[in-house]
Amino acid sequence: MNCPEEHCSPAVFLPLNPAELTRLPRLDESIDNCTHLFTTFRHTLEKSGKAGIVAIHLDHGEFIADTLMSSLAILLRVLGRKLSGRFAGTYKSGMKDFFLLLIPCGAYDEMLFRQDLALIQTELKGLGSHAMMIRQILPLGSAREVEIKVEGVYLTNRIGESSDNALFRAFQELFGAPDQPVATQTAEQLAIEEIIKSSLVTPVYQPIIHLQSNTLYGHEALSRLSRPGIIDNVEELFSKAADYGLASELEILCRKKALSRVRELDIHGKIFLNVSPALFQSRDHERGITAALLDDLQIDRSRVVFELTERSIIEDYDLFLKGLAHYREQGYSIAIDDLGSGYAGLQILARLEPEYVKLSRFLIANIDTSGTKQALVECLASFCGKIGAQVIAEGIERTEELDYLHSIGIQLGQGYLLGKPLARGWV
Repeated sequence: MNCPEEHCSPAVFLPLNPAELTRLPRLDESIDNCTHLFTTFRHTLEKSGKAGIVAIHLDHGEFIADTLMSSLAILLRVLGRKLSGRFAGTYKSGMKDFFLLLIPCGAYDEMLFRQDLALIQTELKGLGSHAMMIRQILPLGSAREVEIKVEGVYLTNRIGESSDNALFRAFQELFGAPDQPVATQTAEQLAIEEIIKSSLVTPVYQPIIHLQSNTLYGHEALSRLSRPGIIDNVEELFSKAADYGLASELEILCRKKALSRVRELDIHGKIFLNVSPALFQSRDHERGITAALLDDLQIDRSRVVFELTERSIIEDYDLFLKGLAHYREQGYSIAIDDLGSGYAGLQILARLEPEYVKLSRFLIANIDTSGTKQALVECLASFCGKIGAQVIAEGIERTEELDYLHSIGIQLGQGYLLGKPLARGWV
């Protein structure tokens, strides 16, 4: 299948003539480092979100390596005309292992990659006895000594994962030992896929209270597993989902369930939704998934607050801020979660200028007896006031903590003392 895009023109067919070999790119030269392959891989993954790596292992016995490499070069040129994807880089690792980068042309998904891989496997495994290709150029009787193994891995851009790590993951999947038994990985991934497919999460809502008037301000929407199994808690679920590239789908599912239930139960006040910063760095924010759902449910966007966990890594602030601006333009508000528990709280606070800042349980626990925590919270509250952000004290569990926070003018609070997460919201 030839690629329709101009920059993905098919490879030119070359005659299978030994005299033509000098005109072919040599697989055993100019590829002793992976710079070109890596640069192309990074660009491809960032642009299209997908790419394939094909690994070829040659066991050529007593063959003359130059001759075998030339034969392989010819065959790859021929295959280039038949594939749905396009060869865009080659890297030789040692004398026998080669990595080929197969990049998408147009609508290129894993099914097309697997079809390409099967074709490459079929053709290359027959290289040793392919009379049309090698009888003219290899010593008589040598062909039977060739053994070629071909494997491949299809990569999609995981939310929050750098292209550097994705390439390392590809090499690890091809030739490295897995981090854990494959059976365990498969069972976990299937369990997560089933949770997403069957919507096996249940939303619960923890109230956020206006401390000065003891009235409801809003709710934070949380998720619980409807049917615990091999994965039995939500924190593990989200962690494993990120490992398998399913975090975005899971997060969107939880968001849909939470908002739908808000409408069904007529839950009042602001709605705080947990969102991974990585999602703002993906293309999902351009799809209008949340906006369409809110319109359908007749929930005003001004009620929705996207709550960003401060412990998540933001690798590309420019891209992240662009995604953030997209949501703000639609009327949503932004909150920073767990300020004081992560690694870059002040940087995030200064750059994002959120409408809400949630102080972590670490700062609130026993604040009534800790002068250090009192100084920190009062300083943060003062700074937030200057940038127009409302402070929410999280994890209030003791009356003494509540009394102190009330005394210094903290407006909003959340915690088990004020209300536990419930399926029906605050009553």
